[in-house]
Amino acid sequence: MTRLSRYLLQELLVPLGVWVAFMFLLLFVMQFLRGTDVLLGSSVTITDLGRLVAYYTPHFLMSALPIAFLLAILLGMGRLGEDRELTALQALGVSPTRLLFAPMGVAVAVSVLMLLITSTAQPWGLTRVRELVSEVIRKNAVGDVKSGTFYEDLSDLTLYAEQVSSSEGKWTNVLLHDEREQNSPLLVLAHRGQVGTSSGGEVLSFALEDGEVHRSGRASEDYSVIHFDRAEIRVGVGASMGKGGRLTYSKEELTPSELIQAASETSEEKARGFRMALHSRLGGALAPIAFALLGTPLAIGRRQAGRAWGYLLTMGGYVLYYLLSRVFEQLGQQGKLPAALAGQLANVIFMLVGAMALYRVSRSGTVR
Repeated sequence: MTRLSRYLLQELLVPLGVWVAFMFLLLFVMQFLRGTDVLLGSSVTITDLGRLVAYYTPHFLMSALPIAFLLAILLGMGRLGEDRELTALQALGVSPTRLLFAPMGVAVAVSVLMLLITSTAQPWGLTRVRELVSEVIRKNAVGDVKSGTFYEDLSDLTLYAEQVSSSEGKWTNVLLHDEREQNSPLLVLAHRGQVGTSSGGEVLSFALEDGEVHRSGRASEDYSVIHFDRAEIRVGVGASMGKGGRLTYSKEELTPSELIQAASETSEEKARGFRMALHSRLGGALAPIAFALLGTPLAIGRRQAGRAWGYLLTMGGYVLYYLLSRVFEQLGQQGKLPAALAGQLANVIFMLVGAMALYRVSRSGTVR
């Protein structure tokens, strides 16, 4: 490795590490605020929050790495231009193409890392997040339900208990109002009740004893009452995280091999969704290579305009990439584009534009 390559790597890796940490923290805070109803429950511990951070780390890295890398290129290489170091390198005969080697090497390493994360750690982490949220919701339902207080943190469900045994999680004189079916809500009254989980922790269940169910139809005058000795009300945790947001995943929890298998075992229409999910992941993992090819000539070819211009280019470029990716993904799911092409087309466009920009900079000798 030449001295120039080592110097350029230093200019890229330091801001890359800083921006990855910043973006990771920002993404975690945003997700945390969406789930405050669950994550700030009385039964949530520091250990639970630590597990949540660990499980979410692969997912947030997949989101943070591309934009942090683009920022590192535009700000790191742009700093060399502002300090006239690129002008000095040009005077020594260093071509703009040679300056691309270090960013491209970092881009390949980042893409390999993202491919590993999206194939292994990300699906594993999102599955564990769902299981952890199920566990936390159950603990909150046990710990947050207080005697004589209405509990409304579950979507479309209102729970009330006259007396609560916090140590055993048992309730006396229970009222449960279920509005999940808007046209026929349920009012359940029971002398005793207890919360639990089933189906691997994905379903929250309320075991009720000695009560009755009142059911009315809003579109009609029908009204029915059913008495029971024992009954169980089940609530899918994924749909009941709270009124402030959702923490549910489906295709993102599957590994690439599982996506391929799922696509081979379902109808063509649904298979397109699984194939598109696979190729969208691959396209996202290869995005740093496209960003390196486009960002390097933009950074070394622009006039001195300060860091604000670098931030603006980064935000604008990433938003454009995201919009293109979503448009091509929709076309792929509709069958208007092959899934493999739809997943990579945004990268191809950015690479072509980057190649033209690099050619233009090389021809003009514009290294400012």
